[in-house]
Amino acid sequence: MTMSENAPQFPRWVSAIILLCCLAEGLLLLADTLGWAQARNGAVLYGAFWSVLMHGGLGVFPGQGAAMFLTYGFLHAGLLHLGMNMVSLAAVARELWRLMPARLMALSYAASQVAAAATYGWMDPAGGPMIGASGAVFGLAGALFGYGGIWRFRTGRSMRPVWRAVAVVLGLNVALTLMMPQIAWQAHLGGAVAGLLVGLVAAGFRVARTAR
Repeated sequence: MTMSENAPQFPRWVSAIILLCCLAEGLLLLADTLGWAQARNGAVLYGAFWSVLMHGGLGVFPGQGAAMFLTYGFLHAGLLHLGMNMVSLAAVARELWRLMPARLMALSYAASQVAAAATYGWMDPAGGPMIGASGAVFGLAGALFGYGGIWRFRTGRSMRPVWRAVAVVLGLNVALTLMMPQIAWQAHLGGAVAGLLVGLVAAGFRVARTAR
């Protein structure tokens, strides 16, 4: 896939996720400034991932056990958490879109977000609340490594862009982990593995089609 200089740096759905995450955190920061701490508490209560709900626990509203697999990825624990994840998302999405169609990228992101939460819930049954887009971002990094790595290797192209994007994600998240020790590494692991698998399978199909 080639991109002109004036083309967007990543698909519209990536821009939409960044916008929604920033909007959510912006509204919560405004509420914090106005002294409405209950707004953030409520957002976490209703939107975070709670492992106990994955194991049969009762939520505060019908369907929360399913909805939380989506909603937790749009909530963040402050500007630092948000900033690290959005910079990582933009860096990886920019490189991945040079290789992978937007719909396949979206599938990788969605699968990784679900897998990240499921892995966290499986490895820490009493864990939560867990919030943030990092599991899905790690999934895109895994997809870039799997899909982009195989494609660049077979075409004899430099792996430097792949390594650079993956290094950005790893570097930012190591820094975030040092500053916020409560980071859910289980979600990062689950997301990365899911994204890698999607990337490898997609690359395999692409190689098979090319070989015909």
